[in-house]
Amino acid sequence: MARYAGSVLGLTPSTTDDNWTLSADATTKSGKIIEFSWGGEVTTSTLMRTRVTRAAQQVTFGGGTAGNVTKLHPRAATNVIDFVTTFDTTQPVLAAGDLFATSWNAHGGIVRWLSQPGEEFVMIGTAAAAIDNTISCRNSVGTALSSYACIWEED
Repeated sequence: MARYAGSVLGLTPSTTDDNWTLSADATTKSGKIIEFSWGGEVTTSTLMRTRVTRAAQQVTFGGGTAGNVTKLHPRAATNVIDFVTTFDTTQPVLAAGDLFATSWNAHGGIVRWLSQPGEEFVMIGTAAAAIDNTISCRNSVGTALSSYACIWEED
């Protein structure tokens, strides 16, 4: 099982667009998020609230701008789960419940989540758009300059 890291640095987030999205959008793709983090880059106290959640409804995935992805092992195959940072058209509609959410301060605040065995957030590829193949990170409050990262493992 190969592991990959994706990051979005120096982002001015939106409360309507994802900071990053992982999608296992084909039956040959599956994996799990094992870690993510984010941190603020501003010089004044700024309330931020960021959530990681599944899509409640996903239109056909596509039109995403590939994010910065690297292999954690240099001989791993190229990642098959898509890590994107922007969409050309429609953003995923997010589920009401969160896999993880917290408030933080963009003035130097840092959040890091590490899964324990069995706590990983799983994505299972499907042939059609579905809620079990897409996980998004999006702010529900705050648009201050910040950076976001995610580590996932592919089956």
